[in-house]
Amino acid sequence: MKGAGCTSRLRVAIRRGRAACLSCALLAATLSCAAPRATPPYPPGPTSPGGPTRGGKAIFVREEDPDYLDPALSYGTYTGPLSEAIFHTLLDYTDAPGIAGYKLIPDLAESLPDVREGGTLYCFKVRKDARFGSPLHRHITAADFKYAIERLFKVSSPGVTFYGNIVGGERALAGQDSVLPGVIARGDSLYIRIRKPDPVFVHILSMTFTSPMAREIVDKYPNATSQHTVATGPFEVAEFVPRRHVLLVRNRDYCGVPAFLDTFEMRLGVTALNGVAMIRKGLVDGGIFEVPASEYVRLRKDPFWKQQLGVADPLLTEYLYMNCQRPPFDDVRVRQAVCWALDRRALVKVYSGKAVPAGELLPPGMPGAVKLGRYDGPDPARSRELLRQAGYPNGLDIKLYGWTTEPGPRELSIIQKQLEEAGIRVKLDLGEAGPYSVVASDTSRHLEFGIYSWSADYPNPSNFFDVLLNGKRITARHNNNLSRFDDPAVNALIERALVTLDDSQRTAIWQEVDRKVMDKAAVAMTIHYLDSRLYAPRLGGWYRHITRILKLDKLYIKSLSPAAPVAAAGKERS
Repeated sequence: MKGAGCTSRLRVAIRRGRAACLSCALLAATLSCAAPRATPPYPPGPTSPGGPTRGGKAIFVREEDPDYLDPALSYGTYTGPLSEAIFHTLLDYTDAPGIAGYKLIPDLAESLPDVREGGTLYCFKVRKDARFGSPLHRHITAADFKYAIERLFKVSSPGVTFYGNIVGGERALAGQDSVLPGVIARGDSLYIRIRKPDPVFVHILSMTFTSPMAREIVDKYPNATSQHTVATGPFEVAEFVPRRHVLLVRNRDYCGVPAFLDTFEMRLGVTALNGVAMIRKGLVDGGIFEVPASEYVRLRKDPFWKQQLGVADPLLTEYLYMNCQRPPFDDVRVRQAVCWALDRRALVKVYSGKAVPAGELLPPGMPGAVKLGRYDGPDPARSRELLRQAGYPNGLDIKLYGWTTEPGPRELSIIQKQLEEAGIRVKLDLGEAGPYSVVASDTSRHLEFGIYSWSADYPNPSNFFDVLLNGKRITARHNNNLSRFDDPAVNALIERALVTLDDSQRTAIWQEVDRKVMDKAAVAMTIHYLDSRLYAPRLGGWYRHITRILKLDKLYIKSLSPAAPVAAAGKERS
């Protein structure tokens, strides 16, 4: 809320009635009105002259709970850093910023896969020292991976359609079988056979959806897996109290490089504004939130704090989805009317310029992306004419769903006004991002109209077009094609691109897909924006990884400057 007073920042905490979070918010709100502290005695930026050090505790804040702490179900961007620190799988990405971080390396597997049979058989060997964390402490076998992959189909995972190409996947998706004959486990040897070659399948196998699961724990707690996690990564969950915190400790059973930190805590129920204030006062080390626009401007002007801002391209696109299978959005003219009503340049201002107007689905940083600049509005007169042609001469009334996470409410109020000028009278219905995503992806709820954003799991256009707009990937639950866009011609182009091995030919097909989905207004694009995060000076190792967002295991506490007095470090954190 731009220009809001200090007391207004407490509304979320007061409304939820959480005593612990309220006291935290009250303290942070008081601090946010105080004068900033003197420059901290740590070198600015993400590195330390002495290099990374082991030990210590880092505290982050976040307004909402994780969506799930279950690798089969978690698919929230803000939960990603937690999930990816707890659940590791066969492969990981290198620890490096930018495109260098896109290189795959073995993790729980001994090596990269041996690919046979013309690209349809992937062969892995599980590391002999791969172990589950507490309370099992046992060896991870190939059978644990097979169980985890088959479980995706049983629980209708949001990532299940990624694995439909596995032999037996089509029957499992249709509910006709619960076993995948294409996944074969023999001791520590894992074989995965797919129906047709897929250039990105190896990246799909690096997603946390394929993290091995311990059947004995899942069978014991089938409906409470998030409260009974068994780690395979560098951290394990010591405690998860919804609405309060998630506490991670170093997993001593992890076979890879150990985490630098002993402990990582994510405190929940803290707004972004209060989070910024707490970071600046040295009360916490960071947060999983977008820096509010007003704070971002101030921080960018500060000689010291601008060095503590992490601003990066997350390969992200934001859009309004429209249910193409139900009126009024089953008419392409209504969808086009929405597209022409939007003033995307005004939406860029909501993010303090950390964005560009989106006239195409692919974000600019995506390999092969081409700027199309479609629906360069606003053109409310054109929108009204399209509505008249579609049978709505007096406009229409509809509900627009979205999230309460900032700057969502401000952005949606602007969109509401823009649509109203075009004759589309919108009532906003906002909720927390996690529960909202669950409802939006449940096709039985029939949400007609809402806002969503998508950040790349891997830098390939298939992660946008195939996942978000392929009609063949619409599922009853955990559905990612929120527009329920199902166009046979577009589906065929997507399927063709997926099996095209030549890079230049595949890129050309993806560009054609982008043009077609814009013509058909499958979604109403808004902006492509940059991530912005704020970190405390004492924290090192932070950067925006191209696929893993933030690698918590690479964070560390910097050594104090030798010239700085010990007291400047502050008290030990609890």
